[in-house]
Amino acid sequence: MINPVSFKNNTQTVNNNKSEPSSKGKSDEYKDPLASQWLNYVLCSTELGALIHEIAPRTAQALWIPTIMYLGADIYDKYKNDKDTYSPSRKRGVEQAIYQGTAGFLLPALSIFVGQKLTSPLGKLVNKGISVNQKEAVLNHIKNSLEQCVGSRFNSYENFENFVINSLENKIMACKNEKKSDSIFKRLIKFCQKKYTLAVKDDEKITNFAKQNIKELYEIKDALSKKEKPKQISKSAFRNYLEKSTNLRATYGKDYANDALRYALKSYQNKLIMKNKLIKTSGGLVALAITLNPIYNYVQETFIPKYIDPGIDRFNRAIIDRSILKQHIKSDTGKVQ
Repeated sequence: MINPVSFKNNTQTVNNNKSEPSSKGKSDEYKDPLASQWLNYVLCSTELGALIHEIAPRTAQALWIPTIMYLGADIYDKYKNDKDTYSPSRKRGVEQAIYQGTAGFLLPALSIFVGQKLTSPLGKLVNKGISVNQKEAVLNHIKNSLEQCVGSRFNSYENFENFVINSLENKIMACKNEKKSDSIFKRLIKFCQKKYTLAVKDDEKITNFAKQNIKELYEIKDALSKKEKPKQISKSAFRNYLEKSTNLRATYGKDYANDALRYALKSYQNKLIMKNKLIKTSGGLVALAITLNPIYNYVQETFIPKYIDPGIDRFNRAIIDRSILKQHIKSDTGKVQ
């Protein structure tokens, strides 16, 4: 979250002009318009966007827009004003930009990302030895396989299982070979992109989980074919299937009725995938809750005063020294002439 409250630093000027107390009292006190309470809630959109990125990527990107708009206004305001005094300061503006960039954008998003990454291997404790990311990859693979299976491959449990398991094993082998041939830099990027999720030594646990999921799908399929409600799906999903099946059968014939079955099975897979994503989202939320205040305190009390302020001071001194040197050279040149 972008912090709308400006931090204290050595660049803040002190107004020594003592003015008479206002007869209006508290109504004349300066209030920063960018520090209003409603903005505090709006500016949580960065963390919310990072949290729901796994669930709704496009919505997550849109949620960054309010914070980016505020960021520009806040940096300009801190550059132009020192509390209630008009006192432009480039140093104060640079400090605020770095502060908001690190404490408001980079470090909270990194904390959420790390929390989600750490949640994945912890899933092995409850997912029969496979991580949350591996489970999601298998569920997505089986969902995509439903589109490719038609005719006897879809109608036969054995044929469908053989097709899915063989294609999954080929995918695992391709992942392993890709990981071996890639450079360290590519490995780092693809690791963050979850490209090596299935590149594991013990792939038996993954195939066992896939077989279990296929068995559940065909239990649902058999029940729906008999127009019975499976325990794995909701009443609304069952009614939706009956409606689609009736319409497809009446419009296109019996051969197209499988499309309604396929849609119902994909909906079930999407439900499992969403639950999986929510687990990672909760891990990111826990990580953010633990690290948010330490991030603000570190950036405000240590990072800015210890590393940023001295660097800006050295840069400013270098510019001043260079300007003095140029003036000195010009004056010496004028005397010689």
